[in-house]
Amino acid sequence: MWTKSLYFGRNIFRHYRLSFLFIFAILMAETALNLAIPYVVGKQSAAAVNSNFTSLNELTLYLAAWCVLFAVQSLLKFFSTYQLNVLGARLMANLSCRLYDHVQIMPMKYFQNTNKGDVLSLLTYDLGTVSYFVTSVLTTLLPNVLVLVGSVIMMYLIEPLVAVLIITLVPLVYVVTKLVGRQIHPLSKQIVQKQADTLAIASENISTISLIKSFNREEAESSRYKSHTGEVLSLRTRQFRYQAMLPPLIQFLASVCIITIIGVCLLQFKAGKIDVSDIVSLLLYGMIFTRPVSALAGLYGQTMQMSGALSRLLAMHAQEREPTETGLAELAAERGEVRFDNVCFSYQDNADILSDISFTLKAGETALITGENGAGKSTLLHLLMRFFEPSRGHISIDGQDIFKVSTTSVRACIGHVSQDVVLCNGSILDNITYGVEKPEPDDIDKVCKLSGLTQIVAKMPAGMSTLVGEGGIRLSGGQRQRIALARALLKRPKILLFDEPTSMLDEGGRHRFKDEFEHLFKHYTVLMISHDPTIADVADRLFELQNRTLTELVVKE
Repeated sequence: MWTKSLYFGRNIFRHYRLSFLFIFAILMAETALNLAIPYVVGKQSAAAVNSNFTSLNELTLYLAAWCVLFAVQSLLKFFSTYQLNVLGARLMANLSCRLYDHVQIMPMKYFQNTNKGDVLSLLTYDLGTVSYFVTSVLTTLLPNVLVLVGSVIMMYLIEPLVAVLIITLVPLVYVVTKLVGRQIHPLSKQIVQKQADTLAIASENISTISLIKSFNREEAESSRYKSHTGEVLSLRTRQFRYQAMLPPLIQFLASVCIITIIGVCLLQFKAGKIDVSDIVSLLLYGMIFTRPVSALAGLYGQTMQMSGALSRLLAMHAQEREPTETGLAELAAERGEVRFDNVCFSYQDNADILSDISFTLKAGETALITGENGAGKSTLLHLLMRFFEPSRGHISIDGQDIFKVSTTSVRACIGHVSQDVVLCNGSILDNITYGVEKPEPDDIDKVCKLSGLTQIVAKMPAGMSTLVGEGGIRLSGGQRQRIALARALLKRPKILLFDEPTSMLDEGGRHRFKDEFEHLFKHYTVLMISHDPTIADVADRLFELQNRTLTELVVKE
């Protein structure tokens, strides 16, 4: 995991090399100034004391010089903080886009086995955790270490006893941090998972709000959401308890360091071994010593949180993705002939749900496949769309194996109208033209007529600009299905796939199905799956999928 993490970090640094180097230069300048200020102020304060303040101008000059030093220090701090925040935002945006692009090329089986909330959590919480660690923790690690080591060295040069006493306290800080941080890591993992589950519930409930309302499930779903939110709150409360313990513990130990410095300084000053400048410098070095100690104290817990988030991101990137397109030829689909040769398929290691499926659908033919729920009818369409890959056998279009050509060219020649029509949250026109950039207006009018959408749109006040709502919630099932058909036809496909084409039509629509679409189907190779026997008259060939095998039935004249 750490090898992959280093590779991941190297890629990040390579893309943002100049930004990291610029910020690092500012941080190093700030570090040098931090270490120089106590020494300069100490020496100048001794000079001011030794002059017995005979010259007010001289004292004013000293004070002004100190103000300038602190002003420059504050300015460097501003620039470093601002640049780190900007870099963090850029890094977050870049990683988010890269992860989103990776999500889109994942195979369909990944989405079948993964909660939507897990993906959303990766895009938000996990990416934010890694981005914050890289920019705000890891980048400032070396300057903090340099301040810590440098302040100890300077204190040792001034008064070795003080440095020795402080160094003995550092292992104690580490032990305390380790003990408390050990409790944070498992809690962080549990919180992320619970957050993902909560997001999944919210996403699912918003998508199925009509179902919730129709079955009066508002209170039940509210209770379920509250229960998961309560579990997240409980875990967070425990996490905050441990996180809240660290600062006061570190502050207490830092206060002990300061008291130690004061005590030793008083004893040494009384013995005449140090002067005023040494006391001032030691106190200032003691103050800057506590800052990196506090920062480094939280490093263990932050590292544990980051490692958990990074492991999930790396696991996601390690998932099997869709085959790459490099070097693959484009599918030359001229006719649209579909052929399955002894195709077998199973989900993961389960038994085959399709066994030795063989059939040839000639160009321009319309076939209907019937069968019970779960028989594998939709899987046949998904195999042709390359959503899945058969465990054995071959699938070809116009004699070309679809798994030896590019996926995009295969899907470009297929128009798919699914049973659960998916529409984007936009206008009717946006959804019709979703798969085609800058289509001709005449083509849009044509597909609307062919899909029976023209009359429906004409009755809407906003026409083609009518907003469909998220998932098409503002439209009826039949309207959504006709938009999906128009969208598929606008691609100018050679093959049309229909999953339960009449499931969203009313009784009259089912009986008009043949009259409306029989002429349309003659221009395409059409493969339909359905339970509706009324559309069998549209098909040239009829198949039944049963017991994992496909049998051709006789079509009644």
